[in-house]
Amino acid sequence: MPITEPDLIQVAVGIALDEKGRVLVGQRPPDKDYAGQWEFPGGKLEPGEDVFEALVREFKEELNLFVQAAQPLFSCRHDYPDRSVNLHLWQVTRYSGEVKGLEGQQLRWADVDELKTIDFLEGNRALLERVCHLLR
Repeated sequence: MPITEPDLIQVAVGIALDEKGRVLVGQRPPDKDYAGQWEFPGGKLEPGEDVFEALVREFKEELNLFVQAAQPLFSCRHDYPDRSVNLHLWQVTRYSGEVKGLEGQQLRWADVDELKTIDFLEGNRALLERVCHLLR
């Protein structure tokens, strides 16, 4: 069932781990808002999409990864000066493909302890404590 709330941008956010337990993060490309900052992969829900569908689409379009399974972790709202987002965080539990930055973004696998040292988008920074706790 699609999530709707008129003034709030709904965003699917995926936590994907590699075989070493590292987390996939991407750097926003120069042509996007907040360029150069890092984020967990994902993106806005399209009309009629649910969170899982958006996660599957975004991972395929942006990362060349094909999500087969994921589970919801939590959702939280973050207010930027120019917009408000509702971040729906999911753990991607099964995927295939070779990770590639299909939108020109830099990607990296980061250890859980390293996450707090990365220059994340403000909304993603607000998730870090909970994410690190869940992944330990």
